[in-house]
Amino acid sequence: DKKSDLVKWFTVRLEKTQDKSSDFERDPSHPYTFALLREAVIREKGGYVHPDLGILSPAPSGSIRGIGMVGDSYHACQTRCIPGSAEEKLEWKKNLVDCDESNQTCHKENNQQPMNPPDGEQLYRQEEVLVRVPLSFQMTRSVAVNTLSALIPTDIQTQTRFFELDDAALLVLLLAHERGVGHWSRWYPYILSLPHQPSCRYNRRTRPHMLDALEAMKHELLVDVEGWSAELVKANMYADRIANGLMNDYGEYIKSPEDVSTVDNLDWALCQVASRATAGNDEYGSLRMVPIVDLVNHDVNAGGFSELTGKERLSKGDYVDAIEESDKGAFVIRSLKHGRRRPLRKGQELMATYNVPLYTPLDWFISLGFVPPERWGPWEKVDPVLPRVRNDGPFSEEVESSKDRWEREGASVLERMKEKEATWK
Repeated sequence: DKKSDLVKWFTVRLEKTQDKSSDFERDPSHPYTFALLREAVIREKGGYVHPDLGILSPAPSGSIRGIGMVGDSYHACQTRCIPGSAEEKLEWKKNLVDCDESNQTCHKENNQQPMNPPDGEQLYRQEEVLVRVPLSFQMTRSVAVNTLSALIPTDIQTQTRFFELDDAALLVLLLAHERGVGHWSRWYPYILSLPHQPSCRYNRRTRPHMLDALEAMKHELLVDVEGWSAELVKANMYADRIANGLMNDYGEYIKSPEDVSTVDNLDWALCQVASRATAGNDEYGSLRMVPIVDLVNHDVNAGGFSELTGKERLSKGDYVDAIEESDKGAFVIRSLKHGRRRPLRKGQELMATYNVPLYTPLDWFISLGFVPPERWGPWEKVDPVLPRVRNDGPFSEEVESSKDRWEREGASVLERMKEKEATWK
């Protein structure tokens, strides 16, 4: 199958380079880790990763790592031979070509000049689509349900209302389980690329450093962090409730790495989902884990992550010719800046906007672990950014009724109303 073939291919590569597998397994930013992940994506129907893309560590954007152009050999070849932009591809399709295999030169049907320029000259622009991850290689709600329902007994599913869990909780369980499966998991290349210490700020191992981080943002970036420490405590408590609740209900049915406890494994997966999951069409899962896409760093002026509907056509002004059966739900990344194409040179980073306009600086910090420059300003607390869970069972909280609250506070409320009316007179 695809998994065994991929492992065999990569094992041979490692033997030829005399590298140790443990080296790249310990380092999510290792070039071989990205090579394995790229191979897993492009083996899926419709999957594509630009051959010149690779890990940049540290990233030019200031992050610990990112992805960008680590080579230019494919770019140099493609711009001489294959149309890269949507306009060029559309023109190519309109002018059917006749290729002479003997000299590998293509001519238009009307026998005009060759479409391949002389050596050293460029005819086309850089390939427009740099990453395309098909739905078949995304962690979605349906993948989680199909995988976990085979592991969890039917009576437990009924008792815990398993099928009513939201997308985030299901992805947490799926990711934690696949991490425990290890080498035999279909998602092994993706899990290798995930950071050992997730970037969310309520992870157990990062909590001791949060006060230092808040002080640094306050004095160096002039971010208003008033009240953040209290909000972080609430987020920590809420994350603990989620991890412990999922462990109590499903912990014995999912796998965890040998040296990691179940609750720590779920805590790790919860942080990964909160900081890396991508919103998508409800038809395929409103929240998904999308390999390679989640390696792209944020730039508010860059383009966003695009999800294909399968109906895109160059003739209609789209940037790709999609095939409905295989391209529906696929995520695509192009290099854009201020809405215009931005070709990348070797060493330049591929960026995208995370498109979360309602996030406050605190929301950014709690979920993603940083505050972008456009959010260095006053903030207001909005709805929690952590995954929602049910309010029954282990997650239940006592809610005071309106009658009890009125009996407790009614007298003081009436007194304040009388005082307010007195000022009107």
